[in-house]
Amino acid sequence: MFYGPIIWDPVLIIAQMGVMQASFYLLTGFWLVLLQSLLGSRTGPSLDHIFKPSTMDLDSVLNVAPILALILAAPLCAIICTLVVDRAWQCLDFAGSVYFVHLILCCCHSGFPLYWEWWASNVFSLVVTVLLSEHWVVKKEQEPIEMEELTR
Repeated sequence: MFYGPIIWDPVLIIAQMGVMQASFYLLTGFWLVLLQSLLGSRTGPSLDHIFKPSTMDLDSVLNVAPILALILAAPLCAIICTLVVDRAWQCLDFAGSVYFVHLILCCCHSGFPLYWEWWASNVFSLVVTVLLSEHWVVKKEQEPIEMEELTR
């Protein structure tokens, strides 16, 4: 891909944010369902497990599932970010926006998160997502550009 001047395209940015946000919740939900079934939860996963900070604590084995779901979704979100974002400097913007929107939705659902487990797991997931996606995008940017042989 040839990189020219940066063009402001709000539709593209909104589409990229939508893909990132949807993949974040789909991957977190997938891991949550899988972990709760493996840990023997009697109740199925609900939106509370994703949006209610009080469900993330280390007191119960079942309450560790949302924390692990966030952490396990982070590398996969980094892969999605690598595919969606063109430049390494945009990875922090997009990943940070995903987790900021998640914070806003958590605040709307059940108030401002006051649990340290919630903050620790989300900040750790954000850091993993940003570092891995930036690393992979930089590797992608440094690949040699293959040019077809010019014929006369």
